[in-house]
Amino acid sequence: MPHGQLIEGEAPVITTFRFRSRLERGLRMSVLVALCAVLIFGPLARGVVDDWAIALLEAGSAAVLLLWMAWQLAAVEVKIRWSPLFAPMLVFFGLVLVQIAFHRTAYLYDSLSELWLFIAYGILTFVAVQLVQTDNQFMQRFSGVMATFGALYAVFAVLQGFTSEGRIYWRIKPQAGAVYGAYVNHNHYAGLMELLLPIVLVLAFSGLVRGAKRVLLVFAAILMVASVFLSLSRGGMFSVTVEALFLAIFWTRQFSPRKSAAVFVLFCLVTAAFLTWVAPEQVGNRIGDLHDPSRLSIHRDSLRMFAAHPFLGSGFGTFATAFPRYRISFDGFLVNHAHDDYLELLLDTGLAGFGVAAWFVILLYRHGLRNLRAARVSPAAMFSTAALAGCTGLLTHSLVDFNLHIPANAALFYVLCATATRTRS
Repeated sequence: MPHGQLIEGEAPVITTFRFRSRLERGLRMSVLVALCAVLIFGPLARGVVDDWAIALLEAGSAAVLLLWMAWQLAAVEVKIRWSPLFAPMLVFFGLVLVQIAFHRTAYLYDSLSELWLFIAYGILTFVAVQLVQTDNQFMQRFSGVMATFGALYAVFAVLQGFTSEGRIYWRIKPQAGAVYGAYVNHNHYAGLMELLLPIVLVLAFSGLVRGAKRVLLVFAAILMVASVFLSLSRGGMFSVTVEALFLAIFWTRQFSPRKSAAVFVLFCLVTAAFLTWVAPEQVGNRIGDLHDPSRLSIHRDSLRMFAAHPFLGSGFGTFATAFPRYRISFDGFLVNHAHDDYLELLLDTGLAGFGVAAWFVILLYRHGLRNLRAARVSPAAMFSTAALAGCTGLLTHSLVDFNLHIPANAALFYVLCATATRTRS
């Protein structure tokens, strides 16, 4: 047979193989694009607090899962990667089903609505794990997209904050709230920045990019931190400080201690100088104003609610419905959240649900901290560190607010949890 001549039937096989390979790569990229699109949609849609936005988030999550299934079918062999986070998420799902099945919920509709959202978060977490474990380029591509979005969103938020007179997109005037970005509540804008900021910081200061891109990333990081302070969210200010310290300690342990400390101090000084130039009085007054009697009254009245449902709680997602029954002090305002994600979880799902959530957090840090050791030589582990820092910031803020009940932030949080706990194959 002459050299290079194909035997009969070989050409169609090669053509089919090439088509299937291209289809597999295209579907894999489509899954990544769809995942990023769902996560970016959330903050643009006012945090996904309206019914139409919630429906689109849930539909988008289902579309991401269908694309993943199509990718697996194109790859012939279906491979499902396990994450340690799946176990507590599945147990929590079962716990909520028990609440519903045995009528241990104050309002069935609220519990079902919250459960559908939790399923959407679970889908996004599942698909993120599959991408993280199979695509070595996923971390870099995903981090690049989210860092770019975070930087642009901060620019939009700062410009809108100075020019819109409390209107979202310069048009929508909410009835109440401290608007920042597309969020009605400035604390939830801060929560988004807490999740995205570490990605930008890691890209800027870990040598993963150089030249003009690095300069832009440094400026973006300064602007993102400054925007949190300009939003006047005290919880956000504290949380980004915790994140910065988390990364500073990480860098001093993994790289040059002196250089890392110098970079950290310089970054803080430049950010402080920017804030002093832009809005020193507003930020200073907000930091000094720690008086908040409404939160204290909510926490005090919550003790009575917990005593009534200590083990299984009042029902997943039913705080707003159940709390008025136990409320003693009344200031004329509707309390729809406990302004403390941990407390609200305890009240909604009792000690059982709180224990499962604690299990989830322990696994997050147990496996996430392992990636810190490989960060010096592995870009993927470096991005896992950024994800863990973002989760740390939001979990810190959750002590004084309810970011995990804002679907846009919750969805991104769970995807970052999947990224932080990536296991090396």
